Amino acid sequence: MLATAAAVAGTAVPARAAAPAWGPTAQVDLGANGVQADQASTGLGVSADGRYALFSSSATNLVPDGANIGFGLYVRDLRTGRTELVSRADDGTALTALDEVAGISGDGRYVVFSSGAAQVAPGQPADGAYNVYVRDRVSGRTRLVSAGTPSGGAQDDLGAYHPAISADGRSIVYMSVRTDLVPGAPVKPDTRNIYVTDRITGRTRLASVGVDGQAADNNSDNPTISADGGTVGFTSSASNLLPPSARTPNAAASPAIGRYTTLYTRDLNRGTTTLAGLAADGTAGSASPTIRLSPDARYAAYALGAAPLPGGKARTELFVQDLRTGQVRSIRTSTNPAAICWADPSAAISADDRWVYFSGGCSDTVIHASQARFDLYRQNLATGRTEAVSTAPDGSQQDGAAYGPYLSDSGRTVVFTDDSTDLLPTGTTSNDWHVYARTRGED
Repeated sequence: MLATAAAVAGTAVPARAAAPAWGPTAQVDLGANGVQADQASTGLGVSADGRYALFSSSATNLVPDGANIGFGLYVRDLRTGRTELVSRADDGTALTALDEVAGISGDGRYVVFSSGAAQVAPGQPADGAYNVYVRDRVSGRTRLVSAGTPSGGAQDDLGAYHPAISADGRSIVYMSVRTDLVPGAPVKPDTRNIYVTDRITGRTRLASVGVDGQAADNNSDNPTISADGGTVGFTSSASNLLPPSARTPNAAASPAIGRYTTLYTRDLNRGTTTLAGLAADGTAGSASPTIRLSPDARYAAYALGAAPLPGGKARTELFVQDLRTGQVRSIRTSTNPAAICWADPSAAISADDRWVYFSGGCSDTVIHASQARFDLYRQNLATGRTEAVSTAPDGSQQDGAAYGPYLSDSGRTVVFTDDSTDLLPTGTTSNDWHVYARTRGED
């Protein structure tokens, strides 16, 4: 969705507070001696104290043995400047990781990822399937998370994907179509489900379960998890995750939105599932297949399909839902209710529930096709004050697009992905996607 957003018109940046205490933007996807990644990278997380940034990259020059792995996961120490490849087998072999989904624990010690390598960790079944692993950066060991006994079927149907990890590093959530991860679990064959594994005990629980213990009747995907591991968010097209009295009809999907779904949260301690992703009228909105939780799981951030931009270009709008009260608020960069606004679903909420960081834009003028800018902003959820984050060094608007913010607990350090050429005083060598970090002083 963002690939065409870099060539855009000069939409005005909303007014920002005078002299914001933002420090300079720093590039994250760098190798030894500050060498810039020679191919595209994507930000995937940051530790609670803002020290360690997780990113994926197809670059060949970040570590000595990373040239031929194709797609690797890296952690960069933002204090020392050291970059390490963390998608490694237990014996240290560099691995190709799957897609652009991984997670890092709050202390930066543990990284979870999915890989289809033949032998990554001790005890791994030789089934050729993708599995979820956890890498301990302190001990240098890699362990299998999605353990089970495959019961037959096509190899492609035995995998485990899209992992995320709680801040305490104990709970790991992921998606799998396997039926053997929880003995006796009510799951349908060939259906994607959400599982949570306790890294300490090895116990795995099913999160995408239908009412009265029935199997979910359709696929669930894209899981995320709260800081304490007690709440899971995910997308699902299943129709039986809630009792009939708790269901609401889906809002009509925009014809321009090819993919939409319904969002849920699951309280693992209480064993209850709640509808998330509500539209302003309280119905279940047609959501982009991404949900982000605040660390305390009080709020969910998501994007709902909206009427297309002039010219027919697809558009989604960002919302934040209070999961305790059900209150829904629209997150916009304009206070003009008549303005046309848009946003990417990859928003992040600070640990104190004060700030939401998001990628999008707004304009009070007619937006023509291919002119929707995606800049990075943060908005105070209490006051509505909005300020730009992904700016050029002189505070002017960047010349590209930004998305995918990840926050430290304080909300002062943000890691994001951007294809601008003017974020740094020295510029960048290309307009490919790279990863950046920016830190703010005390508010």
